[in-house]
Amino acid sequence: MPINTSDLTTNGGLVASVLSDLVLAQLYDPTDLTALMTRIPWSPSGSKTMDVTQDSIPQPFVTRTETGAGITDATYTTSEFSLAPSLYALQYSITDLVPVAGGPIDVERVAANLVAGVGLTMTDLLCALFGSLSNSVGTTTVDLTVSDIFDAVYQLNSSNVSGNYAAVLYPQQFNDFQNSLRAEAGAVQFAPASEQMLAAKGPGFKGSWLNIDFYQSDSVGTANGGADSAGAMFGAGAFAYTLADPRVIQGHIPSDSVLMANEVMLLEMSRDSANFKTALVGQIYPAVVEAEDARGVKIVTDA
Repeated sequence: MPINTSDLTTNGGLVASVLSDLVLAQLYDPTDLTALMTRIPWSPSGSKTMDVTQDSIPQPFVTRTETGAGITDATYTTSEFSLAPSLYALQYSITDLVPVAGGPIDVERVAANLVAGVGLTMTDLLCALFGSLSNSVGTTTVDLTVSDIFDAVYQLNSSNVSGNYAAVLYPQQFNDFQNSLRAEAGAVQFAPASEQMLAAKGPGFKGSWLNIDFYQSDSVGTANGGADSAGAMFGAGAFAYTLADPRVIQGHIPSDSVLMANEVMLLEMSRDSANFKTALVGQIYPAVVEAEDARGVKIVTDA
């Protein structure tokens, strides 16, 4: 689901004006997985890149006797990653014929759509990283099963990654998981998403099982030439992000064109009189990276 420049053409504008909010809400995947990542506040220091050091997964203490031999040094390691924000933009150009033929344009509604696009962009960037994880479970062109989930949990446990875990799956993967779960003998303690949990975790949240929060998103990418989907299970610290503050560029933009500016997004309006268009343009500066490879497991199963 890439960020593209799109036009609200005459037909699109007229259609949008008669569709209900409920129907419009079903036309896109509303999943925002930003909260599953570690946020690193952007701290500009004259460079476009910010280097971050993260402690590696902790190690346990070892027992010793007072008169025993000296303790052997353990290896203290860190994982280092860099965050380099890039410009992402989304523009809606509204032709003059749209309000003339279909009624006034609700600018606030269009702006709200742009704001929602921020979360979708962060989800896209996160899911694009799943394929780079070294550890993997699943079998190509074979449906996801409960056993694959157990295998992923085992790999994270073996790396001393503390729970709770999050699993992000493509819709078909989650459907296959549910089918496999229903086929299990005995009581299955899957807790589906309640209204309260959806409010807290977002519409992509599907429920919990074995202290794993399951999310579904069509932003999950493919593997093996499109034959498979590449979801993931991971613990805290696996992925990190930052959002550079776009307000620093306000001094270079006419103040009367800025509709909204905060630490996440700058939204401005511009007029193209020669082409009878008004454009609403939003811009953000995110960076999303894999912070520590051992904290995540790729789940590759039939698409």
